[in-house]
Amino acid sequence: MKSLNVNKLLSFLLFALAFILSVAIIIAQRPESPVQKEFLVGEPAPRTVFSPIHLQFVNEQETTRLRQEKEQATLPVYTLQPKIKRTTFSQMEKALKERAATDPVLSKPESQEKILRVLSRIFERLLNEGSVEDSAKKELLESGRAQIERRDPSKNTSEVREVKNLTSLSEAKERAGFLIEKEGLRERELRDRAAEFFSDLLRSNLFYDEGQTKERRKLAVDSVSSIMEEVKRGEMVTQKGLLVTGDEQLRLIQVQRTLTKKQTQERIVSVALFVLLGLLFAFFYLKFFDSKEAGNPKRHLLILSILVTTLALEKVTLLIPNSSIFLLPGALAAILLTILLRPFLGILGAVTISIFSTPLAEFRADILLMLLLGSLTGCFAAHGIRKRIHFLKVCATVGMVNAGAMVGFAFFQGWSFPEAWAITPLGIANGFLATTLSFFLVPIFEYLFNLTTDITLLELSDLNHPLLKRMVIEAPGTYHHSLVVSTLAERACETIGANALLARVGCYFHDIGKIARSEYFTENQTPQSRAKHEKLTPTMSCLLIMSHVKDGVELAKKYKLKDVIIRFIPEHQGKGVIYYFYKKALDQAVPGETVKADDFRYPGPKPQSRETAVALLSDSVEAASRSLKDITPDAVRILVRKIINEKFIDGQLDECDLTLKDLHKIQESFVHNLMAIFHTRVSYPKPAEDPNRPDLFETDQFTKFH
Repeated sequence: MKSLNVNKLLSFLLFALAFILSVAIIIAQRPESPVQKEFLVGEPAPRTVFSPIHLQFVNEQETTRLRQEKEQATLPVYTLQPKIKRTTFSQMEKALKERAATDPVLSKPESQEKILRVLSRIFERLLNEGSVEDSAKKELLESGRAQIERRDPSKNTSEVREVKNLTSLSEAKERAGFLIEKEGLRERELRDRAAEFFSDLLRSNLFYDEGQTKERRKLAVDSVSSIMEEVKRGEMVTQKGLLVTGDEQLRLIQVQRTLTKKQTQERIVSVALFVLLGLLFAFFYLKFFDSKEAGNPKRHLLILSILVTTLALEKVTLLIPNSSIFLLPGALAAILLTILLRPFLGILGAVTISIFSTPLAEFRADILLMLLLGSLTGCFAAHGIRKRIHFLKVCATVGMVNAGAMVGFAFFQGWSFPEAWAITPLGIANGFLATTLSFFLVPIFEYLFNLTTDITLLELSDLNHPLLKRMVIEAPGTYHHSLVVSTLAERACETIGANALLARVGCYFHDIGKIARSEYFTENQTPQSRAKHEKLTPTMSCLLIMSHVKDGVELAKKYKLKDVIIRFIPEHQGKGVIYYFYKKALDQAVPGETVKADDFRYPGPKPQSRETAVALLSDSVEAASRSLKDITPDAVRILVRKIINEKFIDGQLDECDLTLKDLHKIQESFVHNLMAIFHTRVSYPKPAEDPNRPDLFETDQFTKFH
């Protein structure tokens, strides 16, 4: 149950992914040529344009220009640093005391007090106004800034200052003597000492505040509202022959952009609905007509991959410059599904891809009719294809049907004969394109999904395959047995409508595991090797016989045989009992010993398909027929009926789709073909023997010719 839920979830995700990819593929398109290439500013307009819609839009260019002007007009903020002022005063008192200890001029307390009082007043006034670094003032002057905003956080005030009136450190130092003298310090020596202290202690305390500047500029920019413009429906945006202005070009761009957005939204909704309808059709088609594989995510992945690939190639065809819409290779999906899987899935592909292609075909009835009829024709033409050259038949059939559909619709629309005849090459080219693509994609999908088509089976049917050549040499009896079994299985499958080619090829390789220990199998034994099992216990002999299944699977994988062929190796034995050694074990058992039939059963699995089930019956019938002494139709029929009945009762056919009617047809096929294989000939009269006639195989009879 858990595995079933996981498979359902995976299938749902695959359908969802196919939906997204299909919608994306269909709506993808080449970008439209921008109007600014057609309507150049300052050049005459090539045509008159009226707006088909009413819209309002933001004039980004004008809005950006106004905001930039507002931002540029915002003054940079310089903030006073109160900490520097406090530090300067504390350092001044400390430096004065230290200097007084060594300087006789400052030894008197009155002198210290005078200098301290003068410098305090000067620093108080200077630091309150703020001083800047020389480089900062130079940069402001060079930038053309005339004013700044000075901010004093201690007083929570701001004021505008002229840049030229800002005091730099060098200017303050140059005016130091004048400022000191102005404060009333008359003694020359004290003025000199005060000037030295001033130069040493002076620090800039007005700095550029980036955070405050950005905040004010942001507020200034935000204060500018977006500039809205309006274009009314039917309004003339530009007139042919008049010079295009920047404002007109902007309006044209906005109209095109709005129209494109609206059309894209409408197209997405339309495309999504058609893709959804197509996928729903595919889902329910698989549910009702392929119920056995309905929960197989791998099969869904293959089908959806083919549909999406076909859709993508249709889109590529349309994107090619100067390409025609009549070249949409919609038949590709039907051909691929027919060859890789089954014809009824090809019909699924034909209908689904026609639904998907509706938006691509611009809802044209003639294109959709051509796609549907061409795709359905591809199903019939590709069914049973076995050789690469048969693709030419598919190409011609699909092309002719396409052309016929196009011409018929053209006549219905009132076209003249020459006009209708002129489009027939496009229909034939469509068939050629779809078939050519399928020719190259079939082996790719075969490889990716480990599939086997009739084309590959026909290639594997070559008896020069390395494994079969090994079998001829190392297990000749098994080789002959495999040929007979393949003939029986092929004919039986033909009578019940199963895949006869698959049955034939599968039976070629069903016993390749016997190559490793060929001498232990009856058909390969010689008089010298027949006693091999006499030296072994029944259980050991049984293990040796059963090992050919495991050895065969390993050998098949080594030679890279397809999975569908490898399944014949274990399934042709099913879970049958090796009755000969089981009976021998029963005969050799001591009283009280229990011999279980299940210990002598093959590990399986039982046949899962009609082809492997027919192989199981063919293998058993061929082997048993070798023991018949009286080869008559009645004897053969009794033998075949007995073997089929035993396999049926033993449950070996429980997991395949064979019906009782099929088993009856298989029986008649076996009888007919076994009688053909074991046919007899009339006895020819013997001529009178000449005692003097030479014997080719007797020595020295032809020495005279040497």
